[in-house]
Amino acid sequence: MQCLQFNEGTSHAGTTDSNVERRRKLSMKKYMKFKIATTAITVLALLFCTTHLPVEAKRDKEYVAKQIRNIKIDGKLNEWERAEIVAFDELKDVGGGIPKASDFTGQGRVAWSAQEPTRIYFAVEITDDELQDVNPPDARWWEDDSVEFMFDFDNGMVRDSLVQWTLGANGKDLSAAASKQNTEWVLIKDGNDYIYEVAIDPTKPRGNPQFANPGVGDKFKAEHGLTIGLSFHMNDCENGKREHQIGWIPGGAWDGLAYGDLTFDDEILSVEPSGKLAVVWGALKQ
Repeated sequence: MQCLQFNEGTSHAGTTDSNVERRRKLSMKKYMKFKIATTAITVLALLFCTTHLPVEAKRDKEYVAKQIRNIKIDGKLNEWERAEIVAFDELKDVGGGIPKASDFTGQGRVAWSAQEPTRIYFAVEITDDELQDVNPPDARWWEDDSVEFMFDFDNGMVRDSLVQWTLGANGKDLSAAASKQNTEWVLIKDGNDYIYEVAIDPTKPRGNPQFANPGVGDKFKAEHGLTIGLSFHMNDCENGKREHQIGWIPGGAWDGLAYGDLTFDDEILSVEPSGKLAVVWGALKQ
């Protein structure tokens, strides 16, 4: 009779090695899946951060807009006391030289609020010895006294990326991209002195289609560190024509390279809800 002998040790060792190898392969598969998933998440996170980082344009001039809370568009500029003032002392499209102060002077300020981040606020003060208002709204507005606010929301620095708002010195005319839906404003006139207080919301429906550029800036939302292009200036018109265009930045109004940087900063210029200046000033942070 032939006896069959089983080497239990050898058989058991083979089974053990097979199980170990199987577990090793499973562990490797899990590790590879985890690594792929981690890599994918990292790439997505980097893409998200890259596309959501504030754009840092670098133009010749920069205006750093601080926050003003509880701002009321009423032509009273108490809330603006601490905002930076820039003079309108640079020629734009028209003018052989800066006019005498008795003929024209101007200055402007810019602000924002995280409470309403789609709005950009302006305070513009003008002294002009003669008001010209001869054209209807949205027709040759540049030949009437008016203030223009022009933006390069995407920092394209080319004409196609620019959007223009124009507000007439008669306190009524809205031209270019300006509309009742996207512009809240008040104009106060006292003799030759004009105060514009303005809130522009580029996410709202726009005016003249030729100048509205509706796909540009329609998702604008201010945040700390965001930079966009800005040119704001005055059309000074007399004798049936525009004699000067004067603003914060020299160069053509439709030249995308002749803009300044408008950078939003989260510092709050302290005011009370009533709009009166706070007794104690403080550089409050959100």
